[in-house]
Amino acid sequence: MANDTLKIIQSIVGADLYATTKKATNSKGAKTPLVTISRFYGAGSGDVSRLLAERLSVQFYDKDLLKAIVKDAKADKHLLNRLDERVINLADELLHSFFSKKSTNKDSFLRYMAKVILGIGPSGGVIIGRGAHLILPKERTFRIRLEGSMQECVKRVAKRKSMKKSKAEKLIKKMNKERDSFQKDLAKRYPTSIDSYDITLNTDSFTPQQCVDIIVLAMREVGFKIPPQSKKSA
Repeated sequence: MANDTLKIIQSIVGADLYATTKKATNSKGAKTPLVTISRFYGAGSGDVSRLLAERLSVQFYDKDLLKAIVKDAKADKHLLNRLDERVINLADELLHSFFSKKSTNKDSFLRYMAKVILGIGPSGGVIIGRGAHLILPKERTFRIRLEGSMQECVKRVAKRKSMKKSKAEKLIKKMNKERDSFQKDLAKRYPTSIDSYDITLNTDSFTPQQCVDIIVLAMREVGFKIPPQSKKSA
């Protein structure tokens, strides 16, 4: 994964400075699609996110990849300096207020995570979790929330992790509690409302591919430029 993350970091820091003018932030159609996905644990967000990234021809960023990017960026001072330069005009003041209290190791990691997420902006991508919908400008980002009933989510998690349904339900409640706590903490520091989503889908009602089709239609309707569908994904 190290080589992959290095390429991604170089792509992030090599792009033009992110949305430094009002004209740039207001033009969805001229930008590569940028999507954030918040989700109820067990709602099948991984499948939807990967299919959506493929359909939009952009990089998919999950929790593990973002953590790897932060780790590799911090280990390379040159790339870290470029990343700092990359977002300083847009976010330095915001991030300073974000972590204005006494800094901890967790704060430091989250600060770099926020910078990486901001740096992803101009290159586009599908970012799952990490409170990205609270960090990225709403004018530039299509923010999705995926929900599911406890019953269906339990079935998915139990099957995926080969565990009893009772254990799956406990895991779902634990993960959702942690995610809610994380997002509420971010919401206190950022001005964006925690419930600011452009579309919310119940994955009980749709297959992953149907979710992608609905999302792409909605993005097109609000002005995002969607790349032509390749023959492979058609």
